[in-house]
Amino acid sequence: MRGWLMTLLDLSLAASLTVWIVLLFRLALRPLSRKYFYLLWSAVFIRAVCPFSYSSPFSAFRFFSFMRTKGSQLTFSPEPYQAARLSGLLGPGDAASQAGGAASSAAAGAAAAVGTGTGAQTGALAAQAAAGGNMLPQILFGLWAAGVVLLLAWGLFSWLRLRRRTAAAIRTEEGICETDQISTAFVLGFFRPGIYLPAGLAGQKREFVLRHEKIHVKRHDHQFKMLAWLIVVLHWFNPLLWLAFALLARDMEMSCDERVLEAVGEEQKENYGEFLLSLAVPGGFPAGSPLAFGESSVKARIRNVLKYKKKKRAAVTAALLLVLAGLLFCLSNPSGQEAVDIIGGADGPTSIFIRGEMDLSAEDASASEEERFLQKWAEAAGHRDAAAVYEMLSPELQARAEELGIERAADENGEEVLTMGWSSPYLAADPVITVYAGLDAEDNVISLTAEITYPALTSEPLWYVWKDYLTLERDGDAYQVSGWERRTFFEFASLAEIQEAYRDWTPDYYEPVDGSRSAADWLIYHDLEGTNPEYYGTVFSTPVRALEETLHVSGGTSETKMQEDGSAIVTYRFADTAIRVRMIQPGLSEGSEIWLPDDGEINM
Repeated sequence: MRGWLMTLLDLSLAASLTVWIVLLFRLALRPLSRKYFYLLWSAVFIRAVCPFSYSSPFSAFRFFSFMRTKGSQLTFSPEPYQAARLSGLLGPGDAASQAGGAASSAAAGAAAAVGTGTGAQTGALAAQAAAGGNMLPQILFGLWAAGVVLLLAWGLFSWLRLRRRTAAAIRTEEGICETDQISTAFVLGFFRPGIYLPAGLAGQKREFVLRHEKIHVKRHDHQFKMLAWLIVVLHWFNPLLWLAFALLARDMEMSCDERVLEAVGEEQKENYGEFLLSLAVPGGFPAGSPLAFGESSVKARIRNVLKYKKKKRAAVTAALLLVLAGLLFCLSNPSGQEAVDIIGGADGPTSIFIRGEMDLSAEDASASEEERFLQKWAEAAGHRDAAAVYEMLSPELQARAEELGIERAADENGEEVLTMGWSSPYLAADPVITVYAGLDAEDNVISLTAEITYPALTSEPLWYVWKDYLTLERDGDAYQVSGWERRTFFEFASLAEIQEAYRDWTPDYYEPVDGSRSAADWLIYHDLEGTNPEYYGTVFSTPVRALEETLHVSGGTSETKMQEDGSAIVTYRFADTAIRVRMIQPGLSEGSEIWLPDDGEINM
């Protein structure tokens, strides 16, 4: 239920933005034939119902930083890759407040964590699961469903009323009927459309009407308008979709008028205008049913007819190419940002990273059972306590312990012990725990997965990170780990890897590590002491080499721009996109010329 609402909101926002884009196209290309505008409106209604599309660097949505591509879907994501963090310090009240804040971005706020299997569930869902649930999604779904039912009932009532008024219509020829119960012509029906004419219509007026309505039928306008109306019913809460529907109907009629003039000749413009004027006389036509449409916006149509001129072939070709480009522009998803600021960015693009911390030593009575279990796991796995980790595994995983990196060895007394992992990098900060809750249709928790991020240092010291992706299941009265994947992020060759690694934690070279000195302080100290001049004097001697070493990127191309304040902006370009990092020399006043990434602002 909640997932459906989030998807609907994503679709509605994408369609709304497309409406504005099409309106700009209409304004800029006013001299074009209305048939091209009519074609452009299809992009709005496709966006409103289709969550999937292809990616392109020429997508219109590249101009909206809050719209991002996740897989093949376009989603609303004001804070990319955000998820709800459930730790021992997060009580039910905090979880509820986070859920409210995450609701607006829940469609894409939680990125799909590799190995979790619940990427489609958002941070809002997880926060709600921790808080015990709330009724807001059910209320919103009920309001939406009530609006849909009422509009469908109104449409059905209008259609039945039309059918009753046309029941006595006389068939004059194939697909054409006449009746004195209507005052203007229209098409009624979906699979077998019929043209209904007012009784007594004759001469040139009858010819104009029949040409006009037959064009509607030939182009399947009756079906397209019906589908568009049903789409608007799904998005009944969105006024921009109603506006798009009204303008679609107007452009549909005007384009049909233009086709008639192409057939009868421009010299008939005045006569056709007089014919349209006669449609403005008030009558009993029961407009409102999506299955029938007649003549509307008569004044605007008359103005359009009087301005009509048949376009030359070159102009028609150019217009068609423009419209096709507009459709591609509106229907494609953005293929990625040209550059993403990963360190700083107060005056530039918003940082893609969200910092989170957890105090493993804290005892919080409000922490849930699964939170305590995950804290215990994070502490054991972070410090490579193989025996404790082994005990928390399901029997199936215990049987595969060696495959998962838990090995048996003999200690100094010859007794068998369990060991795991490596000695460096070592855990140097509290792990960050992110929980994803899978819910069923009744919002019951049916699965729990977790992503645990371990910030680590080496003796150089450089920051690294590794992650555990866990699946939890009940084992009687307790939890056990039934799925476990470990990934190390020690080198990056794409933005996707950086986003995955630093989704919940960002390396900070200026935060004190041991209470007094930061990693940057130690790097400068080693450089000044001449600990390893070939290493510090070479690797950190240029902004690019220092960037590659401290953030562990490789395989890309770079561009460095020196700034007036002595800093350097390095754009490091991968195959998929690029990152942009500000590099500084923090130890310059002490005599150290090494470069390091800045955690401050980027002025661009």
